[in-house]
Amino acid sequence: MKRKRVLLSAVAALVLLALSACGRSATVTELSVVPEPVFMVQKEGSYTLHSSIKLSVTGIGQNSPTLKYVTKALRSARFRPSLVSASQDSDVELVLNDTLNPELGDEGYLLEVRSGGIRLSANSGAGLLYGCQTLLQMLPADVTRVSYATVSLPECTILDHPCYGWRGVAVDDSCGVLGAKFMRRLVDAMSLYKLNRLRLRPPADADSEDVAGVVEYAASRNVAVEVMDSCGWAMETDTVFCVNGFYEGLERAREGCVVVMSPSDYCSYNRYQADARYQPAADAGVVTLSRVYGFKPVPEGTAARLAEMVAGACGRYTAKTGSDARGAEYMLLPRMLALAEVLWSPAEVRDWGRFRRKVEVQKDRLAAHGYSYCEGSFTPLFAARRVDETTMNIEVSTEVPNTYIFYTTDGSTPTRESAVYIGPVNLQRGTHIKLLPVYKGVDRDSVYEFVIK
Repeated sequence: MKRKRVLLSAVAALVLLALSACGRSATVTELSVVPEPVFMVQKEGSYTLHSSIKLSVTGIGQNSPTLKYVTKALRSARFRPSLVSASQDSDVELVLNDTLNPELGDEGYLLEVRSGGIRLSANSGAGLLYGCQTLLQMLPADVTRVSYATVSLPECTILDHPCYGWRGVAVDDSCGVLGAKFMRRLVDAMSLYKLNRLRLRPPADADSEDVAGVVEYAASRNVAVEVMDSCGWAMETDTVFCVNGFYEGLERAREGCVVVMSPSDYCSYNRYQADARYQPAADAGVVTLSRVYGFKPVPEGTAARLAEMVAGACGRYTAKTGSDARGAEYMLLPRMLALAEVLWSPAEVRDWGRFRRKVEVQKDRLAAHGYSYCEGSFTPLFAARRVDETTMNIEVSTEVPNTYIFYTTDGSTPTRESAVYIGPVNLQRGTHIKLLPVYKGVDRDSVYEFVIK
């Protein structure tokens, strides 16, 4: 009987091995990278990665933090990375430039996917790390939960570098409810989306070893931590944090100071991000995903002398008694992604419609990593265009794609039996329109009422 059990166990192991070897195959057809790269062109061909990925490195050591992070991330994505000495034998070649590429700067990278393999080059370890984050985002969103035997990536060229050097999140955990594990998970998410500054206020009685561990962990992911010992959001020795009036903050800055923008109307993640009746308790005011995406760290018309002082911006969250790690993630995500794209990507490549579609892919990725996040605001967004003196062409959307909007124009309350909005509609001025947003079969918000003017 014992021998039969051993044989059955061996057979079961072989079956599982065979099944894993014959795992799913995926073909990526559309790239949904956040933040949007400076330059990205997708081509017709593809390159197929197998579960056993061969890596080669040039200019960096085998014990470098970047290589360690990449191999760990690939293992988390259920791949089996190994190092090879020759670049022609590798699937992914990582190159630290011996001659600086001026287009890339300190944090930029050049990622090329060709039919013969993948080449990633950068001027620094930080650039290589960010290029790897882009490559990881090109993989299927569920790679941490599903074993893929092959993944085919489209041929493409991506040249990328940030607009602002200071891309941050500030977390006040002085009440001590979040903990070091949350901070590490936050750092992972920040690094994935190319945010590089974490301002942390730990509890007064925090174990210094825990704080030091977070600082070290963050450094390996190119996230610098400045540890605060007070609530001083506004001033530091050589850095000014503007949390209210833009010019007021700049005027307080001394010559040579670095200015980091953090206006509450765009960067306070303690505020509601959708209709308060459908959200956990939060501070008064609403900062939606679309509002964060519309943030301009340097407002139009700013004098060049002042604009040059702005190094970037910082989203911020203060934990309160009764808060927990899941709730903090919910308040930060996905608004943190919008801030990341605003600070990294130039205005000419940013597009709200494209971003909101990418966020849906990133939600799947966040869910696969176990993060909590808000679906978004379902408040209808209106765009009106004049047709003639009595008629307006109305276009309606929400922050969340694939939201069904049921509507009425006769004064009655809309239900799921009412007309469904499927595209722009012409309505007479003075029409009283009521709308009901439904997402994934659930009423996601109140009935909204508007009068067409």
